[in-house]
Amino acid sequence: MSNVVEKTIFEYDNYREYLKDAFAIRKGQHRGFSIRNFARLAGFQSHSFVIFVLQGTKDLSPAGIEKFSKTLKHNKDEAYFFKNLILQNQAKTSAEKARFTQEILRSRAYRKIYPLKESQMLYFSRWYFIVVRELVNLPSFEEDPEWIAKNTEPEISPKQAKEALEQLLKLGLLERNKDGKLVQANPIVASPDEVMAPFMAQLHREFMKRASESIDLIPRENRDLSFLTFRVSEQTAKKFKEKIRNFRRELAEEASLDPHPEAIFQLNLQLFPVTSLPKNKNRGGQEK
Repeated sequence: MSNVVEKTIFEYDNYREYLKDAFAIRKGQHRGFSIRNFARLAGFQSHSFVIFVLQGTKDLSPAGIEKFSKTLKHNKDEAYFFKNLILQNQAKTSAEKARFTQEILRSRAYRKIYPLKESQMLYFSRWYFIVVRELVNLPSFEEDPEWIAKNTEPEISPKQAKEALEQLLKLGLLERNKDGKLVQANPIVASPDEVMAPFMAQLHREFMKRASESIDLIPRENRDLSFLTFRVSEQTAKKFKEKIRNFRRELAEEASLDPHPEAIFQLNLQLFPVTSLPKNKNRGGQEK
């Protein structure tokens, strides 16, 4: 018997994990069931291709998606979700991923299992949601959309401020204490899963845009923008990434201990190559 707990397709954010579980369940139900059997059942000539798909080194084509969907006996809603989950997982750009995520969110079954996904999407795609959440912690904070809008840089609209408060409460990122005052429910916001990740990419773009605008909008003494270009090995670059992560944690901890916060600051840290890296093995393409 398989130890895998059978779940619906709507409970997955990674289609490869779904296919792995689907195989494991059938293997547990039928003695001697193999990847070769699984591939043949789905109509693939090469069982090695299915192995590569499960390992993440090859992608599924539209024809391959349909083959698996029929084999797994999906109904109309399941097939639509399955197709868009695969297209979202396999998309090469964050814009494409976001487009297929929107299709995923159209699924009633998915929204029933994850009722807060739409609010999470808004949180990770609206830069000012994060700012409003931090504004709540200021001693001078006023729960008034007009006040919030005027104290956000750049200034947002009262309508946007009201929407931010509503969604933050819905997500449980803000709550009311015994006196009815708004407070942060949890100081840590979890990273988005694979379905929501494209909106985090959008959020990075928004904050980089804000950083660019700060050159003209924010006095030099209130900001620090600099860059450093250097040559290192890929191994050293990985060490630098870890140093940046540790530095970020240190700043977050020190900020949380500040007894007299007066304003909200945004720190962007970017480390990326500006020349080509040594070529790694490229991911394989789709099946013929």
